[in-house]
Amino acid sequence: MGDLERLIATATELGSAHILKVMGISACEKSQRECRKIWGKWFADAVAAGRLRPVRVEPGRAGTKWFDVEQVLRLRTADAARCEAIFNNFK
Repeated sequence: MGDLERLIATATELGSAHILKVMGISACEKSQRECRKIWGKWFADAVAAGRLRPVRVEPGRAGTKWFDVEQVLRLRTADAARCEAIFNNFK
């Protein structure tokens, strides 16, 4: 999948997550483990770099960290748009 296709797909996912959240159908939160399964290394790198922060952390030593899907998709869309803009400058 190219950068433009990734940008379109991620923007579509972002819109869908926003609608689900606004309509009250879903809280649109995923655990850190689920996020790593879905978005892989990109997600892990974004968390390590401080670009994504959990919206809540359960108490305890090994408390589950929960991330807002809309926030994750917004960052992913911005990254895809940046990649597309950089690529277009090299054409």
